Amino acid sequence: MLSLVFPVVPLEDIVSGRGRNGRARVALTFDDGLRSNVAVAYPILRQLRLCATFFVCPGLIERGAWLWNHEARERLRTLAPAALAGLAADVGAPAELEPFVESMKTLAVGARRQVEETIRAATPRFKPSRAQHDDFDLAGWDELARLDPRVVTLGSHTMTHPILTSLSAEETDAELRESRAVLESRLQRPVTLFCYPNGDVHDAAFSSARRYYQCAVTVEAGAVPPSADPHRLPRFAAHPRGSRRLARRMLFG
Repeated sequence: MLSLVFPVVPLEDIVSGRGRNGRARVALTFDDGLRSNVAVAYPILRQLRLCATFFVCPGLIERGAWLWNHEARERLRTLAPAALAGLAADVGAPAELEPFVESMKTLAVGARRQVEETIRAATPRFKPSRAQHDDFDLAGWDELARLDPRVVTLGSHTMTHPILTSLSAEETDAELRESRAVLESRLQRPVTLFCYPNGDVHDAAFSSARRYYQCAVTVEAGAVPPSADPHRLPRFAAHPRGSRRLARRMLFG
């Protein structure tokens, strides 16, 4: 278990240095606000008396929507290779699934939404399976409200999970500002932690994160030194092979 190697503490303690005693510590974070975080991870955290931060997107919760890239990817999977190639040619994207979705991340938000609508039009019979619902449905407000705040701290992941570098400074600011406001209003909890969607950042994102949040995490790999910028905190991604490999990465880089 990772907790036997490193004490697990709230993310706020990593940032503030509270309780630092020279021993390496770890904070657990879960991105996207998936229902599986609540249904699967939360009971385990509670049983093991661990704590974590769940980063959620209130705009998607309001609509009962998936993250846009999850929906696009699962819809594209239903297309035959020839149909996928034809659709890719129509929108100027690569003809393979993952490169197609990655190319959408480079588009301005308006153009990306047009491609999303084109994909929906090309897959009118798409109906998520039970397994897809389990994988990609987001936790609802009632589920989040029931989480024990001693176990889970809720943080912001923007309103709708856009690629922030595809937005203007004003749009970026609105995504960060409104996310915190909606989360605090709906859940009656302070929300001071932020996670950049996909790890993509620009000056406007840093500026807004500093304006509205105590700290923000990226997807850059690395430990958090005492001198770290609290709004550009690195993280280590968990690996399917388990916590031993993750612990080695944290100890030896």
